[in-house]
Amino acid sequence: MISQFCDWLAATRVSQIFQELSWFVPLIQSVHILSIAVVMTAAGALDCKLLGIAGRAWSLDALVSHYMPWIWSALLILLVTGTLLTITEPSRELTNVAFRAKMIMVIAVASILWIVQQCVRRDPLYWTQSPQRRKTARALGGASLLLAVAIVVAGRWIAYL
Repeated sequence: MISQFCDWLAATRVSQIFQELSWFVPLIQSVHILSIAVVMTAAGALDCKLLGIAGRAWSLDALVSHYMPWIWSALLILLVTGTLLTITEPSRELTNVAFRAKMIMVIAVASILWIVQQCVRRDPLYWTQSPQRRKTARALGGASLLLAVAIVVAGRWIAYL
């Protein structure tokens, strides 16, 4: 069923136009990669703060307030550019196990960041109020950081699987 959808999508006029434009994929991939850099840098800073290994000069509340708008904006750009790339080469993406794994991990990281952000919005000191919350913050930061690295690896593997 996925293969049939990919065949249909690749045959659409929009996909054909994107495939014919020699500059389209490199431009969209460049924007996609720059957006990945924004998300990874900002999320990495937050993760390191949650892990307690960096960012001692800034409160978590300040980092969340500063970085989360960048993260959400870059994730929106990633959604748009990723969709455009998928329309251009649907079989390369949609039938690829690395692509599917990457999408699941992106959802997981976004969920972790959303949870952290919502807790900080309700109470700026939420993640520091008890040993259990500090432990949970470290676990979330570690999981998010590992997932971020795995997302980059899965993204690279898409080309090889």
